[in-house]
Amino acid sequence: MTQNRSRARLVSCFRSLAVAAASLALCACAPTSDQVGAETIKGGIQDLRRLSFVKDVPFVSKSNEEAQQMMAAKLTRDNTEDDLRVGGQVGVMTGLFPAGTDLQSKEIELMNKQIAGFYDPHDKVMVEVRGKSVLGSALIGRPQFANELLEAHELTHALQDQHFDLEAMLRKVKDDDDEEIALHSVIEGDATLAGLAYISGGLTEELESKIVEHFAAMPDSFEPESSGTPLALSVPLMFQYVQGTRFVAEAWQRGGWSAVDAIYRDPPRSTQEIITPSLYFDHHRPPLQITLDGYSALFPGWRKADEDTFGELLIKLILQRNLPPKSPALNLPTQWNGDHLVALEKDRALTVLWMIAFRDQASADDFASVYSSILDHLKSGSTAYRVTIQSNVVLVIIGPESAPLTELAPAVWKASRITNPPLHDEHPDTIKRATDAIIKPIAAHS
Repeated sequence: MTQNRSRARLVSCFRSLAVAAASLALCACAPTSDQVGAETIKGGIQDLRRLSFVKDVPFVSKSNEEAQQMMAAKLTRDNTEDDLRVGGQVGVMTGLFPAGTDLQSKEIELMNKQIAGFYDPHDKVMVEVRGKSVLGSALIGRPQFANELLEAHELTHALQDQHFDLEAMLRKVKDDDDEEIALHSVIEGDATLAGLAYISGGLTEELESKIVEHFAAMPDSFEPESSGTPLALSVPLMFQYVQGTRFVAEAWQRGGWSAVDAIYRDPPRSTQEIITPSLYFDHHRPPLQITLDGYSALFPGWRKADEDTFGELLIKLILQRNLPPKSPALNLPTQWNGDHLVALEKDRALTVLWMIAFRDQASADDFASVYSSILDHLKSGSTAYRVTIQSNVVLVIIGPESAPLTELAPAVWKASRITNPPLHDEHPDTIKRATDAIIKPIAAHS
């Protein structure tokens, strides 16, 4: 990681706020003042989650305008304007964002529309946004208890923080959007399941099944991209609640709340594990680790401005944004096996290097072909690209036509490494591997 990290911060606002309760039009009413005391909710959440508070949690209520100011301040606390500019530009170049996306304004706009409250592990404070309804309140059939649901949700976040140190966990994944979305999915799924269970009087198998079925029927996004919010911002936010709740419910089914606690000791490392829980619980298969190298000598004076991993979810969004709705290529992200992206900058010009590993060569070939056509459509001005393949790995390079892109590809192939990540002893399905497996590319072809 570079000291001045400029990231494609697709979830930066939600890392800054860390943990939030989403607002969605499931309930037409606003929270009411008819609610049980905070201490009663606090005791109930402790009993439900079988974790005890070790310190008090300050609770404040803010107007929508006050909350928006807080959220904007937290966003700029963790991201400079340059960070957000580079992140938005990388998203546009790769097809993740529509052209002209102002990442900072869109993130603040989305937070303002969809966040009903949040717990900030940096300031250790719980904030309610007055006048917002809460995701899931209509599911239980008791919309008048929306405030109670919000407080239970956010108090669960405080418990998570006090027992598992959320700020430290989030800091470890700050350079990996895919792993960060996966971790947020655990955090939000846990709080959503606990909050809904609390206002229902406890969690039973029947209620757990009802919650999972309800969330499975929800859309992938709060709103279509045509409304002005990029899918790459709205979909990951919805994903954290919908898929995160489904993932945590799977853990609860297997071993109750102690099994949920165990996830924090070895959290999923990719959205792929959230999408397909068996890859975490039954056939533990973290993504490959990719280290990009070999570009420095060909790009003197360029700095590493961004470093990221997109993962199955964001690659799926790239294809959805740029391909017909029924394209067979939309299934390719399920064969994802790891990726890594580096963005180099000089005089505000960017060159993007992106290596993606698939589970088989056929998927790599198909992706290279489809993504080349997408880049043909996205290409503008003096921008050029190169897409090359070695075995089951694709290398994408996007940058100025004046840059040595043709010479760059073989240098990157030669110096880069792909390895199996170490597995953690804490994971129930872990079997230690004696050595890392290094993928040796065979013959490159375009």
